[in-house]
Amino acid sequence: MIKLKFEQMSAETMEKLSADIPEAKQLEDIVREHKGVVFALNDGVKYTAASAVMFEMNDETLTVALRKLYISALLVSENADTGIDGMMLEYTADKAKFMGYDLVTTKVSTDDVRAIKFYSSHGFDKIVKANITGKYLILQRDVKIKVSCCGFYA
Repeated sequence: MIKLKFEQMSAETMEKLSADIPEAKQLEDIVREHKGVVFALNDGVKYTAASAVMFEMNDETLTVALRKLYISALLVSENADTGIDGMMLEYTADKAKFMGYDLVTTKVSTDDVRAIKFYSSHGFDKIVKANITGKYLILQRDVKIKVSCCGFYA
């Protein structure tokens, strides 16, 4: 039986996360410099997903102190089960709500249709900024939104 466990990462546990998900190496500075928080999903053997939230990005479209939190990364290991990405995203949104935030934002490439569909299906229903020349969108979600299997509801 697989026992999934969400964890908040520390400087000491980031090395193991990076070993299981190599892309997570880029998140080590976030934890070390206290710029945000990294959460990870462990299946009892290894880490299968991770997310990073940033508290302050000096950009009001991304963060506003104690109101809006920026999801800077959502990573999933290559062999993760289907749906792990959504589970990690929902956990991250729930943690943002628990920390007292009202909104979460994320940045996606305008060329990444799969990511745009993924985030919109998880309640990121507002485009805060569209930079066509820079080729990205900033999407926003109200953390009070709960996602069901077939869409989202308030």
